[in-house]
Amino acid sequence: MSATWVQTSRRLLPRLRRLSREIRPTFHLDSVAEMSPGALRDLGVEAVLWDVDGTLMGHHEDSVDPALAPAFEALLAATGLRHAIVSNCEEERFAELGTIFPEVPAVLGYKTGTGPVFHIRRGAADEWRGRGDAGGASARTLRPIRKPSRRLVRAALEELDLADRPDAALMVGDQYFTDIASANLAGVRSVKVRTLHRGSFPAPVRLSQRLEGVLYRLKHGRPRIGLA
Repeated sequence: MSATWVQTSRRLLPRLRRLSREIRPTFHLDSVAEMSPGALRDLGVEAVLWDVDGTLMGHHEDSVDPALAPAFEALLAATGLRHAIVSNCEEERFAELGTIFPEVPAVLGYKTGTGPVFHIRRGAADEWRGRGDAGGASARTLRPIRKPSRRLVRAALEELDLADRPDAALMVGDQYFTDIASANLAGVRSVKVRTLHRGSFPAPVRLSQRLEGVLYRLKHGRPRIGLA
């Protein structure tokens, strides 16, 4: 069973009732292929915060899904549109993200005894930021910050120089209780897309994905698809 999934579940379950109020995205889309630079400009979006697994590719795959690649590359190339990855993964996968997305900064967070620290990776280059002491902490005392997390989103906004304007960013993800809740907690607009290649995920993750869909419909009804 994925250690990341276990840690996320432990974080989610005690907060499930409260977080259920934070799972309504600004928009629903079938996939990233329906996003365009022009549509985002019309919405006043200056930066996109990305989830990766399930949003741009299947679980731990090594490239953007071919059906999404043209739209994603157009967004990356668009003038005036910045990008960052808000990660919920282990360090090994985090290093892979630097190879897959060499020009997009990725943000991973940890709690330490002296405060939060954030691992920022851009390609092969990486650095640590924050009040905590990552350099002096052992692996046992570095506790991952998992989505849903306001702090992870805020760290990504700081990386993009948008910390004081969260309304200019848009979070894109495939899960209500991690990606969308993170965006809402941080005051960022969001797009919920369908999970890509659901069968590639471990069974507990597939179960949680189906459960959150049921919970969303019970609370909010059937999603309305579109950037409007």
